[in-house]
Amino acid sequence: MEVTLMSKNTISKEALEKILSDILKTGDYTLYAPVRNGKTLDFAKVSESTDIVISDEIPYKSPKEALFPQVELLMTFKAGEVEESVPEKKTVIFGAKPCDAEALRVLHTILMTGKYEDPFFRRRFENNVIIAVGCVEEKPGCFCSVRGVDRMFSDFADVMLTPTDDGYVVFLVSDKGREFWKRFDNGACDEAAAFGRIGQKDVKKLELDKNLDDAKLFNIIDWDKATEICQGCGMCTFICPSCHCFDIKDVTEKGETRRYRCWDSCIYPKFTLHASGHNPRETVKERFRQRVLHKYLYINKNFGYTACTGCGRCIRSCPAGMNIKKVVESIVEVLP
Repeated sequence: MEVTLMSKNTISKEALEKILSDILKTGDYTLYAPVRNGKTLDFAKVSESTDIVISDEIPYKSPKEALFPQVELLMTFKAGEVEESVPEKKTVIFGAKPCDAEALRVLHTILMTGKYEDPFFRRRFENNVIIAVGCVEEKPGCFCSVRGVDRMFSDFADVMLTPTDDGYVVFLVSDKGREFWKRFDNGACDEAAAFGRIGQKDVKKLELDKNLDDAKLFNIIDWDKATEICQGCGMCTFICPSCHCFDIKDVTEKGETRRYRCWDSCIYPKFTLHASGHNPRETVKERFRQRVLHKYLYINKNFGYTACTGCGRCIRSCPAGMNIKKVVESIVEVLP
């Protein structure tokens, strides 16, 4: 697929570091970027630009939390008044990989379209700029190529940085990205340039046909065998850049009630537990099956996207060695 980009320029790593420093100096933005957390590289709020790690390493966690926090205050109830929580600052996500940007596209579609629009996610998204950085090499566990994700480019980013030997090519993809970048690069980008998508060769995507009958998939593979090593810890759901299940918790203290949204996991036993005590997904087999089919089939049926971009985080992080890629491959192999 070809896309038309607003402009292109090259920038050195030193110049990029200065731009990141200048973003923080304005005080106008909350900046999320890869930072070193012990031996782990994580996305986190940054207060000093020198803490930002600019490398080809893929962070342990995705930048999802910048737009969909793990614990988010939604509103406060006090003396009959309701006050909705509103983010104080605009945000900038720097260093998102193309697989992360594509996962944010999935979240954007699910949470900002249709009858169940999420106003809290919308406010954060509309006040955010995504600066993505391409991957030079596919990492262990990654399978973005068979998910159809170009590891060097995403047109869902506002600004796309493609690594070169001596810096980065800067693609200003959106109007928002162009206006933001011009504020910090002194107008160096050539707005007259237009470029086609940086392409990697088309490959057969690892996906499920959205027209499949899900009931047939319940028994098409041996789900007991597929989940025999699963510990039900939920790590895969928390580490995934496109998972978005949540619970609502109310906390009351000193006459004030605060309502929070907290991440939840379809892998947990109580996720589908009814008030009657009945649980339609009692075993980890049933819960993992739901996770796979939700990501690869149900979301595709409802929104036209597969909620997996092949980032490989669940594979690298699973303490038991579960591998969603192999599970989906095993389904594809036995489909007629």
